[in-house]
Amino acid sequence: MTEVKSKKPLLEAIQNGEQIIKVTAPKFLLACLVAEECDNDKSNIKKFLDSILGSRNWVYTQDRPSLRVSLVNEKGKVWWMFIDLSMCSTALGIIDILNDTYAKIKVEKDERGNLTGYVEILV
Repeated sequence: MTEVKSKKPLLEAIQNGEQIIKVTAPKFLLACLVAEECDNDKSNIKKFLDSILGSRNWVYTQDRPSLRVSLVNEKGKVWWMFIDLSMCSTALGIIDILNDTYAKIKVEKDERGNLTGYVEILV
């Protein structure tokens, strides 16, 4: 299993035929989640951008918890992170990689809905 922290190792893992990867950088993991939620379509990222920009101005177009995601580490500790603009821009790069390689990703969650760090690559 390959450990991935950025776009270049993700591309290499896809090209090497990896089916499951371990994403070790929490922000990159959230960017993978955003890319999955957008179904590899850049125009779908607008809903995240509208929510982020609205929350900065205290205008909520969606419930704010939709931008909050829980992650769990190997020791079982759960913590929360918010999706921000940098994660959305990274997600755009991930979408480019996925479209170029004709792949999709599925971010795995545990029974409580926490992100585990494992990502399945579907080709």
